[in-house]
Amino acid sequence: MRSFISTLFLAACSLCQAGAADGAAKAIDLSKLPPAATAPVDFARDIQPLLADRCVKCHGPEKQKGGLRLDAKAQAMQGGDDGKIIEPGKSAESRMIHLVAGLEEDTVMPPKDKGERFTAAQIGLLRAWIDQGASWPNDGKVAKLRSDHWSLQPLKTPAPPVVPGAATPLDAFVQAKLAAKGLALSPEADPRTLIRRVTFDLTGLPPTPEEVEAFVESYGTHKAPESHPSYRALVDRLLASPRYGERWGRHWLDVARYTESQGFEYDRLRENAWHYRDYVIRSFNADKPYDLFMREQVAGDVLEPVTTDGMLGPSLLVCGPWDQAGNAQANATQKKITREDELEDLLGVVGQTFLGLTVNCARCHAHKFDPIPHEDYYRMKAVFEGVKHGERDIAKADAQEAAAKNKERWAELQKAIAASAKMVAEIEAAGAKLAAAQRPATAPAPESAAAAFRAGDASISPEEILAALTAEQRTAREVALADGKKLSAALESLPPVKPPRRETSYVGTRIQPAPTKRLVRGDVLAPAEVVTPGALSAVFVLESDFGLPADAPEAQRRLKFADWLADARNPLPARVLVNRVWQLHFGQGLVSTANDFGASGAPPTHPELLDWLAGKFIASGWSVKALHRLILDSATYRQSPVTNEKAAALDADNTLLWRFPPRRLEAEAVRDAMLAVSGQLDLQMGGPSFKGASYANGGKGAAESNRRTVYRMNVNSGKDPLLDAFDCPDPAVKTPRRGVTITPLQALGLMNNAFVQRQAKGLAERALKAAAGDPHAAIQTAYRLALSRPPTAAETQLAQAAAQERGLASVCWALLNSTEFVYVQ
Repeated sequence: MRSFISTLFLAACSLCQAGAADGAAKAIDLSKLPPAATAPVDFARDIQPLLADRCVKCHGPEKQKGGLRLDAKAQAMQGGDDGKIIEPGKSAESRMIHLVAGLEEDTVMPPKDKGERFTAAQIGLLRAWIDQGASWPNDGKVAKLRSDHWSLQPLKTPAPPVVPGAATPLDAFVQAKLAAKGLALSPEADPRTLIRRVTFDLTGLPPTPEEVEAFVESYGTHKAPESHPSYRALVDRLLASPRYGERWGRHWLDVARYTESQGFEYDRLRENAWHYRDYVIRSFNADKPYDLFMREQVAGDVLEPVTTDGMLGPSLLVCGPWDQAGNAQANATQKKITREDELEDLLGVVGQTFLGLTVNCARCHAHKFDPIPHEDYYRMKAVFEGVKHGERDIAKADAQEAAAKNKERWAELQKAIAASAKMVAEIEAAGAKLAAAQRPATAPAPESAAAAFRAGDASISPEEILAALTAEQRTAREVALADGKKLSAALESLPPVKPPRRETSYVGTRIQPAPTKRLVRGDVLAPAEVVTPGALSAVFVLESDFGLPADAPEAQRRLKFADWLADARNPLPARVLVNRVWQLHFGQGLVSTANDFGASGAPPTHPELLDWLAGKFIASGWSVKALHRLILDSATYRQSPVTNEKAAALDADNTLLWRFPPRRLEAEAVRDAMLAVSGQLDLQMGGPSFKGASYANGGKGAAESNRRTVYRMNVNSGKDPLLDAFDCPDPAVKTPRRGVTITPLQALGLMNNAFVQRQAKGLAERALKAAAGDPHAAIQTAYRLALSRPPTAAETQLAQAAAQERGLASVCWALLNSTEFVYVQ
């Protein structure tokens, strides 16, 4: 229905002219109308896509030809300059139906040069919708989202409320909401609880008994609302630990849907996918600015200067499963569909990971809830259409890095060579006379020596040859020899340039794509107009049109998108990342739908706090570690987990944060903690993944199987039963927030799994060794290792009885099975 109103206006004029000439308007032949559909019509499913595809371009938020808008209920029902076009309950009398059916003389919507005609079936849907009341459920909400929805508003850093006694500005935001309900923060947790909590939070491992005791002693009887200096020092130490990147890198890999196999029916291994995992861990440990981290993951391979990290970052785009069978099909149509599915997955991970918007929902029609037009999906698709699954050589980046390091040194040597040449010329001129005067008296004349040599006399000595040289030649030789030794030493001082490693990684390949066309209803057999590369118009503070032609170079498209994404004015990336970090510290985000900041997602519980943290995050240079410090230093984080009946009655879900919520460890942390307390943990970092142990060999694996779980081969098939029992996510899907279940399988796994039993035995051996064989002291040590505290008198008595009857390993097995071991308070 493009150019609907302009044509409608002309049609109205022609009708008026005809009426003036003929005395009356020609009657419309309603018998030519296609029948209305008989099934119930859903506006979002059946009608909104039609309006978006055929009408909104000329009658939407940007253009309102003839004064008509068809993207919002109020304006659509009001009509345009010529009056109403929709008569609810009366499709045969609705001008919209007359025009799309071509019943008015010389008039049809959309015009022939503006788009495809409505089919009889589509007109039947429109008729049925109008006859059924022209229901428009969103009542104009979608049209207002762009300017009204909270997550799309420009980011402003609000001033913290004034709250007496608040330890930090963060606490002031939380305490103001609590006070409005007559509640307050809980007291601070005891130091043993604090060190165990923050150590697991930042590293995914338990603190050692020595670290716990040192912290407890330094903490003393601290009661002030501000954090203790030893606590701040503890946070700094943990953030500087290599274990931090392993822990928080694993969190990121959940969102990235990182897998080391293709998935689908073949599920072939991606032997070199681990490079991306190491890149993520390395980036978190280095506190890489998050804006650079984003840019690297959409366009790192075309950023200047080229680095290994830049080459590896775009692995995010192809981290997910790949339908090898679908891509190998002979059926051309099916191959196109498979390719569109790949791109939808890619756009989904980019949109949800960085923007918190389900961009992929606009593949077939305008987004049902968010202000993401159908065209915007395809504009983003044009940005990434040149990205395909596959491996690439990453040696190029290493070679360029080595060349860059030596470039300055080579420049220095060139200067030295030039200076030496000048020095040689000066010495030649100054030393010529002196050299001639020092010719040996017994030496033959130069001329006779030269003549003898030319005559074939082989008995000429080196001294005679030197004497035959001119003064300038002889001086130049001596200087050149001396200066040559200096230059040789300088050249030898250059670090050796190693030949580039012939290594590949699953980072995707690149092609120069053909211009992208919008697909009507996402149908590969219904291509429409060509679209140019761009971003989301919903982010109205930034220009979504990149100004690139449809055939722009592939690299240029992603570079433009990277600039748009990482622009500090973009209100979404900082909000989304801050919320993710908050969620991982408290178990639930300020926005509970971490991947959906759109209209169908949850609103923030503390919107001002979210924006304050996002503003501070950007101001810190996008430092994730600085964000950790802001959160961990707060009294809100340092609260006791003890429940409060009054608060629980008012806020059972703890959305107001009146206490610290106890949380179960994730699957990887459960496994890693067992290895840590048993003394079996291998802290080797990076490199190829290890294959996990299986039940087929009794749960026994190679020595490398004792590495941290983040280095385990993360494949779609052949999963670990113990990890699965503790909700380890499916690597084929994006996991913005892990599920937390309580099932009998967890208890059975902890009781019977061979890995757990081996770690219990290892813990018993470690405790006995540390206690020099004293059973009583060994029990004390086992508790301190596993639970970060000594046992109570009652626990000691029970443990001694159990150890005497069944051995210390049974006591350690019970500790690893305890709720206290797998939960952080």
